[in-house]
Amino acid sequence: MSTLGLPIPYSRWRRTVQQYAGLVLNVFPPFIYLLLFFYAPMALLFVMSFWKSGYMELEPAFTLENYRAFLSNPTYRRIMWNTFVTVTGVMALLVVVGYPIAYFLARMVRRYDALLIYLLIIPVEINYLIRIYAWKIVLGRSGIINAALMYLGLIDEPLRFLLYSRTAVMIVLIHEWLPYVVIPVYVALKGVPQEIVEAARDLGAGRWDVFRYIYLPLSLPGLFASFILVYIPMLGEFAIPSIVGGPSGYMLGNVIESQFLAAGNWGLGSAIGFLLLFITLVLVAIVIKVTGLEELM
Repeated sequence: MSTLGLPIPYSRWRRTVQQYAGLVLNVFPPFIYLLLFFYAPMALLFVMSFWKSGYMELEPAFTLENYRAFLSNPTYRRIMWNTFVTVTGVMALLVVVGYPIAYFLARMVRRYDALLIYLLIIPVEINYLIRIYAWKIVLGRSGIINAALMYLGLIDEPLRFLLYSRTAVMIVLIHEWLPYVVIPVYVALKGVPQEIVEAARDLGAGRWDVFRYIYLPLSLPGLFASFILVYIPMLGEFAIPSIVGGPSGYMLGNVIESQFLAAGNWGLGSAIGFLLLFITLVLVAIVIKVTGLEELM
């Protein structure tokens, strides 16, 4: 018997019940939230993608016509290709620009790295649409860039490609997503033990060798996190192309938006969305396999 007069098995049973009750209370509410507001709508859209659809109407009859209509349309295929080219180019530029910034903040700055990170994050706190329209003003024919170039005598007339083009979309996307590349890489580089670096240098490794064999491999999880945080959401981007892109900056997210809001073809819009989701999942699997990240995760 225990000191409280209860059998020891009963005390263990009570503790087990309390542990499971605590686990259920901690896990069950967020699970229900995700189920109701994420998985259930996704499941509904997935079912709708196989229904016959017209203008603002759906017929619950199984068909692959929505997927066939998208894949057989050359305009849609061209927009999908342009979307992946644009997003891949932006992601490459973000890594080229963001990795040195993250390395500088993590390994070169000694005292004020937190302040600089804070300054990097501040623009993200401004309203999303305000940031886009601000870039529209900057890149316009009478914007700051064209005005400065004309004042310096470098151009005789405003540059037309700065606005309503793929170039404008890429510029705004880089500005929008740069912090989401810098911060994960910064965290990964900040976590590299200084003892490993000093040991490598004691063994005769140069600065390039230290970066190639220590910093770069150990920062791959941060790069992969930035890929998940940036590349995949950019594939569905529609606000930036709509405001600064013009016809040449049209992306797949704009097609999905137009099918739901303008054309009223929810079946086709759902099919395009799930094709995009499938492609992104394949890309994630390829990145994990090629980079060997499954061994580091």
